[in-house]
Amino acid sequence: MNTHRQRREARAERLREWAAKREAKAEADVAQARQMGSTIPLGQPILAGHHSQRRDERYRERIGRTMDRGIEHQRKAEQMASRADTIEAQLAESIYDDDPDALDRLRDKLDRLQAKRKRYTDYNASCRRAHKADPTSTHGDLSILDPAQRQDLAALARFGSLRPGGAFPPYATSNLSGQLSKLRERIARLERGQGSPS
Repeated sequence: MNTHRQRREARAERLREWAAKREAKAEADVAQARQMGSTIPLGQPILAGHHSQRRDERYRERIGRTMDRGIEHQRKAEQMASRADTIEAQLAESIYDDDPDALDRLRDKLDRLQAKRKRYTDYNASCRRAHKADPTSTHGDLSILDPAQRQDLAALARFGSLRPGGAFPPYATSNLSGQLSKLRERIARLERGQGSPS
């Protein structure tokens, strides 16, 4: 039986194959439309009233439909490739219960989130101290935060979500606490299912 990760990888692979087939159809249709259009002299108008007028109009419509079909195949190919990219990006970040290293990766994620929450709370404490010393202070000790957290802080500042003194809003740490709680429950469930922890 395939694992969840293997099924997702197979899905991404199928999408890539379908995208390649659509891409080939798109190239063939566009090439055919160009070839068909090359038989009409450049700038040649439809000769109104001529015995060939209706046939010429139908031929030009056929060229247009062929080109439209090629463009539609190209659009579908891009959509399928995009879906495959999304699945692969999710696979890189996801930890599935049936992964052989799931427990180790979950414990590592737990440690990282705990460290992140500690940096948030330490930074918020530095903001309170700085604000207490100088009410015009706009931030605390930024050296506590790593570059990604500084970007998070800047994004929150753009939306005006920071607390007095430039501290993270309460929901930032409570969201991390919720994630940590769910991770602990998941680790405990996996440990029960696999016997004693390694």
